[in-house]
Amino acid sequence: MKPWQELKKKIDLETELTTLEPAQDVLDVFRYSISKAGAGVANDGQIFTTWFFGGADVSYIADWCGFILRVGKGGNFTREQLCQMVRFWIQQPSEFGHFCGLYRQYEFSQAIIAMMDELEQDELTALLDSYRGYLMNLNAWIYQYMPWGVGRAIHRKDKAYFQAGLALARGL
Repeated sequence: MKPWQELKKKIDLETELTTLEPAQDVLDVFRYSISKAGAGVANDGQIFTTWFFGGADVSYIADWCGFILRVGKGGNFTREQLCQMVRFWIQQPSEFGHFCGLYRQYEFSQAIIAMMDELEQDELTALLDSYRGYLMNLNAWIYQYMPWGVGRAIHRKDKAYFQAGLALARGL
């Protein structure tokens, strides 16, 4: 079995394992709010921690994989151009996801990037297709465990809120 096929097999296995059960990285970061790499601590008065953005970056990777697959199958782009797209659109958000504690997706992206220059176009798209399936499973679990209620801490203020504040200030 060729190295890319072994990697594809690993990714497909992780996809199967995360179909009905979340990945440990997702549980750690999103369910239990564990800051594995220092990214979970909010700074500069933010309410959202950086994992909030890391989860979104992982969803972008899945979308970019889908785009690369679509243009790769269209025959209008060379393998070299597809590799460049991977470097532009997958590598950076994967690294930020890693910083936020989503380690396994990063391992897969790094393995794909390390071998993609040696792959045929159909081999690269087969790997990206498997990787996208894995990322889609991660995203389903990320959105399941995302603490959506955190937005309640920053309610939008309406006119009545400010009028009440002015009334209180006038009474001082």
